[in-house]
Amino acid sequence: MNALPPSGAGTADDGLRSVLERFDVGVVVRRMTAGFDRLAAYTSFEWPVDRTAVVRWNVDLIMRWMINGLPPDDYLRSELHEFLRARAVAGQPIEDSILVYRRGARMFWEALLDLAGDEDRAVLVAEWDTVWGCLEDYLDLVVDVFVQAYADQQDAPSTAGDRRARALFDRLCARLPVTIEDRDRAARLGFDLVEPYRPFTARLAGATVADHARLASRLRASGALAFTEGFRVTGLTPDRFGWAVFLDDPRLILAQDSPLPRDRLGSAVDGLRALIEIATRSGRRGRVRADDYLPELLLADSPEASDRIVRRVFGPLERAEAVDLAHTLRCLAAHDFDNTTTAAELPVHRNTLLYRVARIEKLTGLSLKDQRDRTLVLLAVTWEAITADVRSASERPDALG
Repeated sequence: MNALPPSGAGTADDGLRSVLERFDVGVVVRRMTAGFDRLAAYTSFEWPVDRTAVVRWNVDLIMRWMINGLPPDDYLRSELHEFLRARAVAGQPIEDSILVYRRGARMFWEALLDLAGDEDRAVLVAEWDTVWGCLEDYLDLVVDVFVQAYADQQDAPSTAGDRRARALFDRLCARLPVTIEDRDRAARLGFDLVEPYRPFTARLAGATVADHARLASRLRASGALAFTEGFRVTGLTPDRFGWAVFLDDPRLILAQDSPLPRDRLGSAVDGLRALIEIATRSGRRGRVRADDYLPELLLADSPEASDRIVRRVFGPLERAEAVDLAHTLRCLAAHDFDNTTTAAELPVHRNTLLYRVARIEKLTGLSLKDQRDRTLVLLAVTWEAITADVRSASERPDALG
């Protein structure tokens, strides 16, 4: 691995080196950590480590790489391997692990721009090719180590076409100037760089990582900018891309946005990733639309607020160890708060149900006749279902290959 972009643009010169040395790494880490905390792929799995320390380790490594021009040695690679292996052991799907690092590269760049003064920012913008050359090399290194760390995913994406597509996609989302190297990547991939683009995410239900790698290759051969994220394929297509032949596969789940300018691609793709996960868990196939899952997407977009809703609704019942009341409340929500059908489903006598409802209202302070409070309950139950599906998906034998 080199600290240089493929074009050989050069290591950090004295001006860029001085700018990088002036950054307070701790502030950069805090800025990135706040961004990671809003990323579902980062927050939706248990990982018994100091996450801030891991972010700091990665930022320190990249800073040293850019300032000194020295890539990680074997010792640092082994440490990185242990970090990434911990993700595999924790049950995080490989596509989420790769996504965290790719988003981290963008967060790092954005943090530098936001935290720099006017003069230093001008230097960063002028030397963006050197900074991003190093970031791309680091991402390539991370993917290589992931292949080793996820021992039962040896068929993870590593082809040249996949790497070119990922690199070009990240540059377009970061709104970096289109370079000769980018045009060369696009030409090699057969992708038209003329805007606007239609972002997409797709999944083959029940398929392997290798199946998704082959799907990405077929999409690239048809003119899409497509790359694998483990059990998912993401990218961009021209406006009138032909999906018909791909939709003939009954396993395909496709989420696609309307044509968008570059400044909206990153956030749009994040939304599509969430949509494809929710649609997959609901058993949908073919094209899926955000309009079909608006409550779920709203919750997924604000995981911290969603967790607070769950605590607000079910926390008092859990503290009271009222398991029967929590189950009753979920059953009420599933039956539109109709007492007759809920009593039959549980099954309990109607008077018993009314007694439980009174206890639920007393413990939680909610009124189950009030539409606003009913909405809170429905949101809590929906978010519980989403997070439960995430956990069960990561525990399935096929979740790691």
